[in-house]
Amino acid sequence: MATTTVIGEVPPYVSDDEMDASEMEHNGNKKRVKKRQRNWVEKMVFINTEEAEEAMIKEDQRSYHHTNTTAAEKRNFIDVIKSKLVPSRIPTEVKTIIQESFELKLKPKAIIEVLHECGITTPSIHQLNNFLRTIKSTKLDPTSISLGEIEQWCLKSSQSIPESDDAPFFASYQIIYDDDGDINENKFRFFITIKRLLQTASISKKIHADATYKLVWQGFPVLIIGATDLDRHFHLFGMAICSNETTQDFRFIFRALQKGMKKLNLEEIDPDFLIAADADAIRNAFQDVFGEKKMVMCWAHMRRNVVKKIESMVKKSEQEDLVNDVESLQLAQDERIFIKASNLFVKKWSKKEPNFIQYFQNEWLTTHNAWYEGVGHFAPSTNNALEAINNVIKKRKIHFVDV
Repeated sequence: MATTTVIGEVPPYVSDDEMDASEMEHNGNKKRVKKRQRNWVEKMVFINTEEAEEAMIKEDQRSYHHTNTTAAEKRNFIDVIKSKLVPSRIPTEVKTIIQESFELKLKPKAIIEVLHECGITTPSIHQLNNFLRTIKSTKLDPTSISLGEIEQWCLKSSQSIPESDDAPFFASYQIIYDDDGDINENKFRFFITIKRLLQTASISKKIHADATYKLVWQGFPVLIIGATDLDRHFHLFGMAICSNETTQDFRFIFRALQKGMKKLNLEEIDPDFLIAADADAIRNAFQDVFGEKKMVMCWAHMRRNVVKKIESMVKKSEQEDLVNDVESLQLAQDERIFIKASNLFVKKWSKKEPNFIQYFQNEWLTTHNAWYEGVGHFAPSTNNALEAINNVIKKRKIHFVDV
């Protein structure tokens, strides 16, 4: 008796006129109804069952078979059920963008918007959430670190100074539970450094400080402090993580730097300048710790803020000329020249753009006026070197280990 294996495909739908095998009569008894026969389609013919099953595996399809014996021959029928399409995986380059967005604390919807703006086909929300859960479990552990765990970590790592010049340690830390004297919440602050960095700090006179969300730990920004040399190369002193960005937090950082110097029996740092953005918290803390010092306003931050205001407040035809005049003001080599040039600048533009001049006088000629070159000779006028080191740390994926 010949044996032939025939493969037939089950339709992926059920016809509306197909009846169930049983229905209820009016008296409640079941009545057997003949089911409509499907129309089977012969797709492929195989020599034996093994060959058919192997083909199903290659096609990634599920199947089951039954045998139909007639007087002429014996047939093994393999009914093929097409398996659901497996969704494509998220490409590596897309995962990189998602990971960077996650580190910036963006929500899933915001991440999808970022991908749209980059012209990238977005994964499904289910895929995205699964990948974000994977990131959290590998980077942040299953749950965020607790305040008690931070305290134990800091306590253990600050008990002694490492022998190696390049081994990290805590110069200082603070763990505050339910601080009623400030904001009613738990807080933490810690400053990490190494001997080699503090040795550089001991001979530095120009301090750069900033908080950046380009680098985050447990959702909190990394606070960077360091100095630049005459070639304007940045030299890191250490990194701090604080639960807030207030004057108290930056005061802690500057004092932690001094404590680190004392632990190594180095002379306390006595800087001549602070180069920072227009964050009053940084500037006030610096003054509290180091006294009356020159504070250089980062020209790059100042220019960006001013250009935004010009674009929103000034007529299009006047914008380029106004930006050029602000840039010329920045080149003033001493306070006397800056004051005279500022007066001429105000006189020129007060009638043309009175609203902008009012803003400029209040913000950049009164409150924050240390953004011209003459404020600090041989001192950088921007925080660009510090921001560049942030990118280096981020790209090299440097993180706190074995502290």
